[in-house]
Amino acid sequence: MSSVKNVLGRVVDGSGSPLSGRVVVGRIGGESDPIGHWITDGSGEFPLVADGGSTLDPSDLSFTVRDPTRGGGADPISDRTLDEDGETTTVELTVASTNTPIHGSVEHRGMNHAATTRMGRVRSHRFCNQFPELDVYDRTDEFFRTLGDASETEDGELDGPMMEAADDPVGDADTPAAYGIFGQFIDHDITFDPTSDVDRRNDPSALRNFRTPALDLDALYRTGPGVTPFLFDREDPHDARLVTGSATAPDTDEGGLSGLPGTDLQRNEQGVALIGDPRNDENVLIAQIHLAFANFNNRVVDYLTTEAGGELRRENESVADAAHRLVRWHYQWVVRHDFLERVCDAYVLEDIEENGRRFFLPPDKDVAIPVEFAGAGFRFGHSLIRHEFDINEQSGNVRMFPSESGEEPHLRGGSPVPSHLVVDWTRLLDTGDGDYQSARKIMPFLAPTLFQLPMDGEDSLAMRNFQRARALGLPSGQDVAKRMGIDPIRNEGFGDDAPIMEALRKHGRGADGHAPLWYYVLDEARYQNDGERLGAVGTRIVAETLIGLIEADEAAYPNAAPDGWEPSLPQLTDTEGYTLADLIAFGEEGAPDGLVIDAINPGPGGDGDPLNESVTLRNATRETVDLSGYVLDLSGGQRDDLPDTTLAPDATVTIHVGSGTDTDADYYLGRERAALNDEGDTVTLLDPDGEVSTRRVYR
Repeated sequence: MSSVKNVLGRVVDGSGSPLSGRVVVGRIGGESDPIGHWITDGSGEFPLVADGGSTLDPSDLSFTVRDPTRGGGADPISDRTLDEDGETTTVELTVASTNTPIHGSVEHRGMNHAATTRMGRVRSHRFCNQFPELDVYDRTDEFFRTLGDASETEDGELDGPMMEAADDPVGDADTPAAYGIFGQFIDHDITFDPTSDVDRRNDPSALRNFRTPALDLDALYRTGPGVTPFLFDREDPHDARLVTGSATAPDTDEGGLSGLPGTDLQRNEQGVALIGDPRNDENVLIAQIHLAFANFNNRVVDYLTTEAGGELRRENESVADAAHRLVRWHYQWVVRHDFLERVCDAYVLEDIEENGRRFFLPPDKDVAIPVEFAGAGFRFGHSLIRHEFDINEQSGNVRMFPSESGEEPHLRGGSPVPSHLVVDWTRLLDTGDGDYQSARKIMPFLAPTLFQLPMDGEDSLAMRNFQRARALGLPSGQDVAKRMGIDPIRNEGFGDDAPIMEALRKHGRGADGHAPLWYYVLDEARYQNDGERLGAVGTRIVAETLIGLIEADEAAYPNAAPDGWEPSLPQLTDTEGYTLADLIAFGEEGAPDGLVIDAINPGPGGDGDPLNESVTLRNATRETVDLSGYVLDLSGGQRDDLPDTTLAPDATVTIHVGSGTDTDADYYLGRERAALNDEGDTVTLLDPDGEVSTRRVYR
């Protein structure tokens, strides 16, 4: 230990510029256990103090520098210098910086602020192993590569036991495609460890979770406007609205949704998303679902200023506190009563709801993320991801990741979203009509795109999962099933054509009855529920963990809401119960400054008669709104002035496309041709300054 009063570390790049937000891990000599973890500040500096509080001597330490913006990967240290200036000693680490990878590269990746948003038992910031007494499923790299990798065939195509074959697709599930992406959003909300390596055995109890282990949307809000002001709208008097951006047109002649607020994340001059978690920009779909929650937050803020919304505020509660509380509660409700009910075995889920959790997140222990969940169970979502997604009416099917040529449109993230790739969530969610693109079934086969990850290192997501599970010391799926009191399915029970059996035969181990936990969860779903839902083991791990995180959080709705609370915001889709589609649809109403688009009527059967087309506006505030100067844009440039009149609180006016006699409640544009011809068009309301007041997509 050093006798110097002040000992600092500094991380810089090759040009000497400080690097903020880097995670630095220090170890003494060749010891494997870290003695300290630090986050560099705006000057690239961090205090060299051990986790226990004592000052450290830098000459005794070796360092690893990790970059959260690229998933927690280590940056090579090219130079190390020591500078003593009076009573201060500074060790300077020079590293190289690289680009951001996508989901799955280095797992349990972390943000730079350790979870400190609120106080309570739920803030343990740890991972844990629920079954540490079980043997580790430890097989050779060659075996894992046989099972989880894909190789090129004689005709130049990729093929592997766990890769979905073009001539034998797994089929579509009943679950809408958006829920696979929503699962990724949930995962980013609760787990992020930047200090662990995929190529060495980890001690789960020593892993630090830099996410709050709670469903509290800290990836969206972080620590609030006081600490992360760049996330919040400075012009909002309530300090509650989040800043969003506008999608860009691919070229100057392209229309679409370019220029409309709330169609992309806010970005800096280099196109980097300015959000609470850089992982939520690793592909367009996760970026757009993060955006959907930001829009939802902003719409809730607006709604709380209306007469109806004002009733949802508690006594002496600020608009910001009420909005963020309601956003979190509705999110938690959707996770528990929509997401889990779609992906979990109904009978097991019912037993958990009625009789409580049996294995995961026991109430007598500090809350920590089970590695069986983070390293295996919740990764079932990888099997839901499609090779291509139909994201809007114009797009057609778009690849998840770029092809080798890179010429076709793709959904790789990390840059501004062009208007032709803005996601129409009604195509990926069930809004009540049953017309949506489905997720893939939960099967031990992944889409081909997940064996071609566009990043350094392993290009197979399956291989990365197996390596990560071994590093965490996870047991086999069969051992976990037996520990739960569930009859385990031996590998041969999955069938001779199961990927695990194919891999075992190639290694002369056909009698091996054990499989990796992640693989077991996938094949169990196929074996027990035809891939529509998780099986018994998978459901226990996923449902008990997520329900446990909600129930352990004192601020979550089961603990902080009145008895019998249910979602209290308007439900805008024709679905049974409150779903993710309702949450996103409410956010898509835009950011009205008094007026909302209450309804769009295209006429009976869309017959093209302008007399039957109309848009109804409603005053959603407590004050009278003057319509003078407002302009209604009907689908891409067809603009008309609103009448010079006023609209009382909660009153409506219907703007008819055709001709008729104006009244206080009806106004006629006198057009001779229909305006609402194409489903998916956007009706936009512009304020007297020409700014977008609100918008709504015509379905």
